[in-house]
Amino acid sequence: MPASLQDRWDSSVQHLVVDLTQSVQRENKQLSVHSQLDPTVSDAISATSEKWFNKVFMLYHEPHRAYHNWTHVEDVLASLDFLLKERIQQQMGCIQRDVTITTLAAFFHDVIYNPKSSTNERDSADLFLEFVAELVVVISSSSASETEAHKSSTIAATAMKSEITSAVAECIIASATHIASAMQAKRSNNQIVAIFLDADISILGKCSNVYDRYASSIRKEYIFVEKNVYCEKRAEILESFLPVGCAPDANGTENAQERETKASSQSKSRKAHQFIFATEDGQSEWEDNARRNLRREVEMLQRGVIPCEEVNCPV
Repeated sequence: MPASLQDRWDSSVQHLVVDLTQSVQRENKQLSVHSQLDPTVSDAISATSEKWFNKVFMLYHEPHRAYHNWTHVEDVLASLDFLLKERIQQQMGCIQRDVTITTLAAFFHDVIYNPKSSTNERDSADLFLEFVAELVVVISSSSASETEAHKSSTIAATAMKSEITSAVAECIIASATHIASAMQAKRSNNQIVAIFLDADISILGKCSNVYDRYASSIRKEYIFVEKNVYCEKRAEILESFLPVGCAPDANGTENAQERETKASSQSKSRKAHQFIFATEDGQSEWEDNARRNLRREVEMLQRGVIPCEEVNCPV
C-alpha cells in the first residue's frame, strides 16, 4: 500500500477532524467535544481513519474496475498537485483547506462505482458522509438523555455544518455532470470545484498513447454493452465535452460554412461552453490535447472502432 497516499489521507483527515471539532462546538450545544489530547480519543480517531482508508483502498480494487481504480486516484492527486501549485506558492486563499477538500474528494469521488448505476456520485458522497458521521461520534459525546434517533440526526446535521464536509460532497456530486458543473463553477468563481473537476478529467489531455489506454479501459468496464450501442453512446458523451464547433461530423464532409451554421444552432439551443477545462492552468496544460484526443476517438467510434481493441496500446 503506497505510503505517500496513506500520508496524504492521514493529513487530510487530521484537518477534517479539526474542522468537525469546530463545527461541533459552534453548531450544537448538545454535543460536548472530547479533548483530542486524550490518548483514548486520539487512538480512536486514528483507528477510524485507518479502517476507512483500508475500506476505500479495497473498494478501488474491485475486479470490475479497469479505469476507475486506485491508479485513477493517484493520477487525480498528481493533477491536483499541478493545479494547486500556484495557489500554494502565492499563498492564495486558505491553502490547507483547499488541499484537504480536493484530496478527500479525490479519494471518495469514485469510491462507489457500478457501470450499470446512474447514482455513483451520489452514493460516493453518501459514503463520505458516513465516514464523517463516524468521526463526529468519535470526537464528541452526546448527552445521556438523547434518544438514539436524535443522536443520529444531530450527528448528521453537525457533519454537514462542517465547511470542509459540505465542500467535499459538492465536489463529488459535481463530477456527475462535469461540463455543466464546470461552467457553473466558473460563473460563480468556485475555484475549488473547478480545480477538482479539471484534475478528474486531466486524462483527456494526456498524450495519445495514454489516452488510448484510458479509452480502452472504459470499454472494459462497459463490456456488457453491445459494441454498436457502446460506440454510439460513447461518441455522444465525448461530443458533449467538446466545445461547440469542435465536434467532428460523422462523414468528414461538412464544410466551414456548414460547421458554422451548426455551431450557431447549437449555441441557441443550449448554453455553449468554450473550453473543456474550467481553470486557466487546465486549459493551458491539457485543452489542446484533449480536443485532439476526443475528436479522434469520436471519429473512430463513428467507424465502429474502439482504441486498442484489436492491437494492444503501446506502453
